[in-house]
Amino acid sequence: MRGGSSMDRKQLDTLIAQRDENRHPLAQIRRESETEFTINNHKYEVVHSFNDGFNFEEFIRRYNPALSQYDYIVGDWGYGQLRLKGFYSETRDEVKGPFITALNDYLLEDVNFGSANFVVHNLEARPVIRKASHSRSRRHSGRNRSRNNNSRSNPGRQQNSRNHDNPQHEHQNNHENETKHRNHNGNRRNHRNHAFVEQKVKPVKPSLEKRDNLVVTKEAESNNHHFIIRESKK
Repeated sequence: MRGGSSMDRKQLDTLIAQRDENRHPLAQIRRESETEFTINNHKYEVVHSFNDGFNFEEFIRRYNPALSQYDYIVGDWGYGQLRLKGFYSETRDEVKGPFITALNDYLLEDVNFGSANFVVHNLEARPVIRKASHSRSRRHSGRNRSRNNNSRSNPGRQQNSRNHDNPQHEHQNNHENETKHRNHNGNRRNHRNHAFVEQKVKPVKPSLEKRDNLVVTKEAESNNHHFIIRESKK
């Protein structure tokens, strides 16, 4: 034996019994007949009991209000302890199970073979509160907060997103940006080269009569060429 005295099965059962005696009922349960009773003024009915499995007093001690959402409550006995499990009706479309149609599989796989068991039908099962919609709204709010934070940290991205949502606005902005870009490049080239417009100017020579130190002696033509012979003044 390790670590001192051990607890045998009888002592364990005694402690469990004492705990159950000190446990207070979590709901107001009243018996109406041999197979009918109410829980918090809602009607229940025992529809199946194998080997006298249904024990009303023990059911009161083991019942938990969380079971009120199920259409059926299945109880089974193991080692002197009652276990309760809830099942939905097969007509419940808003839940994923477990459904009462899987009862036989549950009894074969999870319940001790030949042990006493029973089935209670909840005639007024309360609606199931779905948490998925709350989670979706929370995720949606989280996405909105994230989008707002991104827009504050990167306004340029927000502007691009708006342009993407409005193609006409995006086309107008692109056209304006392209025009500004061309004008800016043109001005930049002019400033980089010169601050004026370059033009080629041919030198203008004075007429023959106004040129100094030149005297026209004679003109001649030869083979369709006209030329002038000039001599300097002495």
